[in-house]
Amino acid sequence: MPASIVIRPYILFSFLFRGDTSPALENDHPPSAALFAVLSFIQDSGLSTDQLVLGFAFLVVLLLLSSLFSGSEVALFTLDSGQIEELEDSDSAASKRVVSLLQHPRALLVTILILNTVVNVGAAITAAVLTHEMATANDWSPVATVLIEIIVLTFVILVVSEITPKLIATRQPVGFARRISGILLLLHRLLFPVSSLLARSMQAFHGRFAGLAEKISADDLKTMAEIGTAHGTIEEEERALIHSIVDFGGTSVREIMISRLDIVSLNVGASVQEAVEIIRDSGHSRMPLYVEHLDNILGVVYAKDLLRHMTEHSGDEHIDWTSLARPPIFVPLGKMLDDLLTDFQEKKTHIAIVVDEYGGTAGLVTLEDVLEEIVGEIRDEHDEHEEELIERVSETEFIVDAKIDLDVLFEDLNIEVDTEEFDFETLGGLIFHLAREIPDEGDRFSSNGLSYEVTQVENNRVVEVRVVVISVSEGKDSPTQD
Repeated sequence: MPASIVIRPYILFSFLFRGDTSPALENDHPPSAALFAVLSFIQDSGLSTDQLVLGFAFLVVLLLLSSLFSGSEVALFTLDSGQIEELEDSDSAASKRVVSLLQHPRALLVTILILNTVVNVGAAITAAVLTHEMATANDWSPVATVLIEIIVLTFVILVVSEITPKLIATRQPVGFARRISGILLLLHRLLFPVSSLLARSMQAFHGRFAGLAEKISADDLKTMAEIGTAHGTIEEEERALIHSIVDFGGTSVREIMISRLDIVSLNVGASVQEAVEIIRDSGHSRMPLYVEHLDNILGVVYAKDLLRHMTEHSGDEHIDWTSLARPPIFVPLGKMLDDLLTDFQEKKTHIAIVVDEYGGTAGLVTLEDVLEEIVGEIRDEHDEHEEELIERVSETEFIVDAKIDLDVLFEDLNIEVDTEEFDFETLGGLIFHLAREIPDEGDRFSSNGLSYEVTQVENNRVVEVRVVVISVSEGKDSPTQD
């Protein structure tokens, strides 16, 4: 810290609290005036130049140590598993020191906190002593002097010893950890008896009251993820993954299943050639086998089983599909995805038939659908030709496939709506809800800041809707029909 920066505040204090000005300051030579003021101040304060310089030098050293310990805390405890593995594989002495420090993380954290607390308290005491000596020698107001000293020191500690080193350590945790590993390892070994004792005491204390602590809710985990993203410790993709995992257990099969109308299935009376054409056109490797209608599911036909049969019986045009089909799994609409995933793992299958309360086939769900709820869209070679469900006409107008999920629609249109209140999942379901009857082409409705116009209906099923953004509104508005 330059001497001029250190001296100038105390010249200002002299003007504020002594009420007198030096004649040397009234001339036209500011440098000589400042020098005269500094020499007068040192002479009047009763402190020698060596004592003053030594005191401020000691204060600067304490502030630098504080910044070192604050940065080391962030650097060491933000290292991810991949970075730690790289340090373990490295042959450098600094990397080995970092690995050694992380062997006892609780004791290390206590050591860093002890060191940081000691140097911060030492800096505060040193600043207070220096300020007291100056205030006494120059007849400054004790209250004003202490107040200004607290404000200035707090600002310096926050900027120099807390914020700046932590920002640097966050951006370069490995490099920062390596640089401070030498001095920190030495101090950690010296304080290890004390820090390990405190760490064990803290662990025992937490264990005693662990049963009294409230469990972290799903919303708390989401909030923690948001805070981590804002602070830069969690990437946006990681935040989205955390949200998906938290919501996974609360999502039902009904929300992700393929509708009954969209199921690609195989009739028990179909020929081998017909089955091959269905597999080739759809790209699906598994198909439900039914007799008469989809409410009578007999099993699931795998393309690889059909291929094996064709290889072994190349001349057969017809086949007993029931002997080739595998037993189906039936799940209710309200089954949660975490339970369904367990069923898939236990029964070693990738597909399940969803049934309604009357036992009829409501839809179909696959392992891919379940995993997409966690990791997002999984696209393969057959998905490349899938039609887009939303076609933008203008900034506020869209042509939308009625089978689109409402969460996807509202997210793409940047509209905040609580879809948990709905008993339906798709845009078509919303149109039926607003119409209260089977809609006709040209019918218009408005809700949630959007205007809906039915543009295509086939077999009492809404196929396509024109959506116009009217205004952004939160929550569920009262639906109206135009």
